[in-house]
Amino acid sequence: MKKYYWILTAVLLLGAGLVVLDECCNKEVSITWRRVLMDGSRTGVTSVTAEGLDKTLGVIDSEGYLAPNGVRFEDGVVLEAARLMLDAQPALSRLKAVVGHSASMLMNLRTDPDLPLANLFCDALRAKGSAYFKVPMDFAVCNFGGIRVPLPEGPVTLEDIESMFPFKNYMVYAKVKGSNLERLLSQLAGMEAFQAISGARVLVKDHQLVSAEVGGKPIDPKRVYNVTSLDFLLDGGDGISIGALAEDVKLTRVLMKDVMLEYVTRCEKEGKLLEGKKDGRVIME
Repeated sequence: MKKYYWILTAVLLLGAGLVVLDECCNKEVSITWRRVLMDGSRTGVTSVTAEGLDKTLGVIDSEGYLAPNGVRFEDGVVLEAARLMLDAQPALSRLKAVVGHSASMLMNLRTDPDLPLANLFCDALRAKGSAYFKVPMDFAVCNFGGIRVPLPEGPVTLEDIESMFPFKNYMVYAKVKGSNLERLLSQLAGMEAFQAISGARVLVKDHQLVSAEVGGKPIDPKRVYNVTSLDFLLDGGDGISIGALAEDVKLTRVLMKDVMLEYVTRCEKEGKLLEGKKDGRVIME
């Protein structure tokens, strides 16, 4: 009798589970994401460089994993994750080379149109465009989505740069008439996030472009401006189509990560810390 009781119980539980599963599958599931800073609060693991892995990642010995903060994990997911990380380090050693130093951590919050990290990179992109094409670039624009991670405080490794710009996005040069440049800025104003720019100052109110200056002067509708950007934004990337507004476009094989790396290594050679700042180039009301 007891045998049949347990069989009946199992069948009822299985049936209840299938009913719950069916209800879940037929309902819309809402998922909310939030950004969490990886601060090493659980294990003490910090940014990894080419030296001192025992201090930054910890060690694995006969008793398990000893984290940098002195906590030991004898088994479980932390031990397995630590083993994967430590086993991968020889192959990743090239990426651990320190290429620069940052005065502070620069975050990539896409809701802020006047972001120090984006400003720093977009200025570097405009300078690189001027040097590469041998004509002064009046304006530069890049998308926040192309900068994937923050710039860390202190030592900056090649891996940090690779992680910031993992996509194969290439620098481009577009000649854009002033009237179309205003159209581009109006499009940016109407978006949820005004993308990163350099060389211009704009005022936006209620997602409408109120005023814009390039090089400290109002935009001349008839003048042709030199604009540098990335190929992703030429034909619809993030809703932007610079190519459709341009008089002419020139492509390169210069990757965004190489633009940033060149800037970082130059600052390091000159003994300068990487610093970004808000400067009011985009004001949204």
